[in-house]
Amino acid sequence: MVSVDFRTRLRDAPAPVDPAAFVAEDGPRLIDLHGSDAAAGMSRYGLPPLTLEVEGERITFARNGSALGVSSGGNAPLVASMDRVGLAELLQDTASTFGLQMTGRARIVEGSVDDFIGWEPVLRTFLDGRPVYEPGSIELRAKDGSPLDLRRSFTLDDSDEEIGHFLAEAGFLHIAGVFTEEEMAAVSADLDRAIAAARRDDGASWWACTEAGEWYASRILGFNQKSASLRELLGRDRFRRIGTFTDDVYVQRPPDHGDSAEGLLKKVGVTEGISDVSWHKDCAMGGHSRGCCGLTVGISVTGARRENGELGVVAGSHRANVAALGIEGLDLPRLPLPTTTGDLTVHCSCTLHMSRPPVSAERRVVYTGFGLAPRDGDRPVVVDEAEIRRQRAVLNDHVLDRHGTDRASSARLANFDL
Repeated sequence: MVSVDFRTRLRDAPAPVDPAAFVAEDGPRLIDLHGSDAAAGMSRYGLPPLTLEVEGERITFARNGSALGVSSGGNAPLVASMDRVGLAELLQDTASTFGLQMTGRARIVEGSVDDFIGWEPVLRTFLDGRPVYEPGSIELRAKDGSPLDLRRSFTLDDSDEEIGHFLAEAGFLHIAGVFTEEEMAAVSADLDRAIAAARRDDGASWWACTEAGEWYASRILGFNQKSASLRELLGRDRFRRIGTFTDDVYVQRPPDHGDSAEGLLKKVGVTEGISDVSWHKDCAMGGHSRGCCGLTVGISVTGARRENGELGVVAGSHRANVAALGIEGLDLPRLPLPTTTGDLTVHCSCTLHMSRPPVSAERRVVYTGFGLAPRDGDRPVVVDEAEIRRQRAVLNDHVLDRHGTDRASSARLANFDL
């Protein structure tokens, strides 16, 4: 069977965790199961031991011989402070190290933020048994065993079997000619109206500033609620087919309510605000073991090329337990996904991806997608849409803080190796 369902935990609110009980009751089992793999990952990333300070109690993760051990107390070179709720979310993968730190729920007492964030794949190895990615361990193969043609595009005339195999191997798709230029023109006109009506304090739009000092609404949240043309297209069978390429059961984000689609306008020369983002996974804030892989679908309202901010992906990265931000030291192929008007891009929620800054023309794109259907035992966790917006803004702000949107960093992003 072809599947991109990597879930190992049921969706539920995290259960309370007592630090001492975790060390005494869960620690020996986890050390026996995953300690060696976790220690190897710690060494690969060159990470110092980690102490979690939790309301006056401490848990320390450090090498003990050939395995990663966990003990009460300790004072490692890297110390992060959090409350018991944060500890429960970290240990049960509803929040990542990055998610806790960037939302202000984990404070670095000793050591560096980057090292704390870098512990994420090692903790997932120790807690969930996903070994840290070993260079050369992922092959990208066609159904006949030959090397996969990563530049291949599909149309809806191709078989689900062919498309699904490529998606499961590479973690992304380019599907040409799903919508017409006339259909995209209608969506573009709706986006113009939504941008004109947006206000910087409306809580439903993100803003960016160009070199000319022009602030504009670069991202319209809940665009599906503002565009009848988009809602009509999202309800068509040709779009719904995106959720049928693998043997997994997917549920489309509802076209007629909620923040299920976003409309983006990417202008040339953005110097401030949220527009282009560097390499990241959509599950960077946490929850991989409970929700991946969802499918993020980009609808090319305009075509996208190097000159106007096309999407880039790291092939096979959805299968790799690596840091959720950046590609340093990763040997998997990086490539662009150029599109024409009406094409779709699809990427798994844990595929590393980025967007180039436009250099000579603007780009318009709508993002929406599909989530894996609930399983027996899943319990819905209701998260306020305002909190979802806040967390996603944190992710994008962090990427901007690390990489900037000045001309030098834009050039660096625009010329990533292919």
